[in-house]
Amino acid sequence: KHCPMTPLLWMQYAHDTEMLMMGLYLAESSSNESNPELSKNQEKSQARKSALESSTGILEMALSEFPGCALLHLYYLENLAENFYQIQLINKMSDQIGIVGVRDLVNQSSQLDKISKAFEVAVKNVGAG
Repeated sequence: KHCPMTPLLWMQYAHDTEMLMMGLYLAESSSNESNPELSKNQEKSQARKSALESSTGILEMALSEFPGCALLHLYYLENLAENFYQIQLINKMSDQIGIVGVRDLVNQSSQLDKISKAFEVAVKNVGAG
């Protein structure tokens, strides 16, 4: 049986989850000063990346429910692109402050593949109903 949520409700749910998760990650990192080398901007980028991953998972469920919805595909692609941007930003900040081992090259490559595949799926499914 189909879910009673509309694509816009799924998008709102994904957005609300992203904001909630980002707030929780930032609150946790501010109360737990375990790594003083991380700057506030880097903590914010890490929190945003983690929150986007939660949001992206919700949008993937929504797309399985509404594979022909152009707006959902667009929002999903925006989330994936923003996540990739956050990975790039974290890597750049890590390089600037000299933290070794934070760089996530595998994640960069897999994220680019995921964006490419999501775009292909969107082109194939939109208009198919």
